[in-house]
Amino acid sequence: MSAGVDKLELLCTSIAELFHQLASDKGVRKWNYRRVLDLRQTDHKLPIIVYCDGVFDGRHKVEVIGVARVGHSRTLKILEEVIDDLSKVRICRIDFCADLPGISVWDMARICCVGPSQNYQIYRNRTGDTVYLQRSKAKTIMLYDKKRRLRAKHDSRIAMLEPDEELTRIEVQLKGSGVPFKKLRHINRYADLDLLAGLKLRHLIPIASHTKPLRAMAAANLADQVEEYGLHAALKRFPSSQRAYIKKLFLEDIDGNDVPDIRGQMRRGIEDWLQDRIRFPRFPEVNSSDDRD
Repeated sequence: MSAGVDKLELLCTSIAELFHQLASDKGVRKWNYRRVLDLRQTDHKLPIIVYCDGVFDGRHKVEVIGVARVGHSRTLKILEEVIDDLSKVRICRIDFCADLPGISVWDMARICCVGPSQNYQIYRNRTGDTVYLQRSKAKTIMLYDKKRRLRAKHDSRIAMLEPDEELTRIEVQLKGSGVPFKKLRHINRYADLDLLAGLKLRHLIPIASHTKPLRAMAAANLADQVEEYGLHAALKRFPSSQRAYIKKLFLEDIDGNDVPDIRGQMRRGIEDWLQDRIRFPRFPEVNSSDDRD
């Protein structure tokens, strides 16, 4: 359903006087900013939220809403209206995603692991399960049930899916020190990055392949944990000194023909966004109440 740039937040030292004054008059104090204003709720109807006058450093933050459906050229035109000098803008957060139709979150979670990530988290709620393969202040990699989220938000795009069709999204979030290219004019460089460099796709060797009883029992125990928690989480439940041994005896790489080309999809999605090839609802729909794609 979607792929490419999914969220964009920028830091700057100067916002156009018109919007700075508007935020001062109509904005509200939130988090560490003295005035925050959603420009979609003003006469300007721009898909932008401005965070003005940071409490600690006086800087401003600008968030582009629905950036996946806006495209690169339109994003720059909008930002030129809001920010005085784009050459001084810095990216503080940028997210990328790829949607995987026909496969469930847990089908993916049972074959995905990320190294050298040492943590994992699993959330289950009414909007669907979310599996964090990596979560830190700098970088997050997550899998979640995109179809359930669309349904929970009563998003019209749910009509594009068949009743029994699965839709999983893999998302990469880069923040702060984890943003490799901070200048907005260098955003095209992200198309050349392997954002999933640490991602490995592996599955369990069949239990019947283990002829020794103790090894077969260990394989069965590992299979139960992978079924319940996913591969990444199951491996993290063992000491790091044992993981290489476990991977050697019980796991094998998945043939590339048996799984979606996740890296390729994400790279093509970024390239499409940079070239303004938006394959799904375009700019007018970003005024909806759903802030994310």
